[in-house]
Amino acid sequence: MNKFSAAITILLISSYASVSKANDVPSWFVNLKQNDSQYLRGVAEGDTLEEATRYALADAAARLLVSISSESNMIREENQNSVNEEMRQNVRQNVEKIDFSNFAVTKSEKIAEKYFIEVEIDRSQFINEQKEKLGFVEKKLSNLEKNSATKNPLQKRNDLIKSLALGKELELRARILSGAGENINLKEKLSHLATLENELNKVTDKIEFFFDPSSAKDVTRIIRNALNQEKIAVANVRKSSDSGQIKIKISSSSKNEQIYGAYITKLAIDFENSIGDKTLASKTLEVTGSSSLNAKESQSAALKSLEEKIADDGILKTIGILN
Repeated sequence: MNKFSAAITILLISSYASVSKANDVPSWFVNLKQNDSQYLRGVAEGDTLEEATRYALADAAARLLVSISSESNMIREENQNSVNEEMRQNVRQNVEKIDFSNFAVTKSEKIAEKYFIEVEIDRSQFINEQKEKLGFVEKKLSNLEKNSATKNPLQKRNDLIKSLALGKELELRARILSGAGENINLKEKLSHLATLENELNKVTDKIEFFFDPSSAKDVTRIIRNALNQEKIAVANVRKSSDSGQIKIKISSSSKNEQIYGAYITKLAIDFENSIGDKTLASKTLEVTGSSSLNAKESQSAALKSLEEKIADDGILKTIGILN
């Protein structure tokens, strides 16, 4: 077996790995061998041996993708909610990125400055590699679920978000294995995923914020929108100290400068989170915005930077509740 680590890009197949229209191509190239119980196969042509090999591996990935889609369609008939466009895109993207580290070039021929290649990938080795990856994800998920059992709702919600991401990766790995011919209990993976989603919804329902009326209005609007997007409740009324409601107070100050004709705004923001009379967490951060027009536009750019930070770090980490 040769070793050739290639990030597969299936989109290239239609441009470069299509069957040549010339009559003088190898017969084995025209009469393609199908995948069987022992091998996954791919064929392609290219201007160089390396290029043709790369496209042949892309062809093998494309055939695998067809098998996965077939398996997914059968499951979808049994569970209408188990397959959606997001999962199909994730499957495609991950199959495209598969590194086929163990394969053999079983046929190679050069005709009219074109190289024609057939590759074979040992199915059992490929399945073992994918099973190892699936087992690693299952272990990470199991450890995360055990460690989050005694945490508070905010911490548990954060862990559940991580668990849900791992659960989706489990489903994805399971679909790849199923498409490769391995006997995988996909229903069990989907059931576990549904359980995690339900637990996340339940924990999220227990979390509620209240904004101190003195909070900076422009920043409050952004934080409120971010909490809403995460389906975290925001109350209009302050509740008793034993309700578990989190009060957030936001203070901000801005500093404006003009450098080389550009308006620069540095926005310092303080977040204070408390439950009753007890401080839960606090954080200070600074965001910057610039504009060639005026100070108002640079202020808006600074607020846009805050939105981008929330998108990168998550709302609860941005306001200091989570590390």
